Amino acid sequence: MLKQISGSIGSIIASICCLGFAPALAALSAVGLGFLINDAILIPLLALFLGLAVWGLLASRRRHGINHPFYLGSAGAVAALAGILVFMPVHILGLVMLISAAVWDIVLLRRNRAACETA
Repeated sequence: MLKQISGSIGSIIASICCLGFAPALAALSAVGLGFLINDAILIPLLALFLGLAVWGLLASRRRHGINHPFYLGSAGAVAALAGILVFMPVHILGLVMLISAAVWDIVLLRRNRAACETA
């Protein structure tokens, strides 16, 4: 669960910086991380965080046995990465899909854990 949450949060932060959100860029510069503003660094960092989120979805798929959040998250990660290079609304849609898959996965994990405790 920690992998997909940290991957999703990291993807959002990298996306915000890629989109040029001024408060995020100012905060990075203020703490001495202004070199991260370069897209040559941000896009591979975004790909890394998206991969971490999908890896977390894959690991939890093995625990609860339902494939749908993994498929939704994988499609969202591909859309987010392609969208950052091609068309920004596709990128945002991909991030929404990834976050939705992570939330869905957490609900399934909690439901599975509750079922195991009552059995």
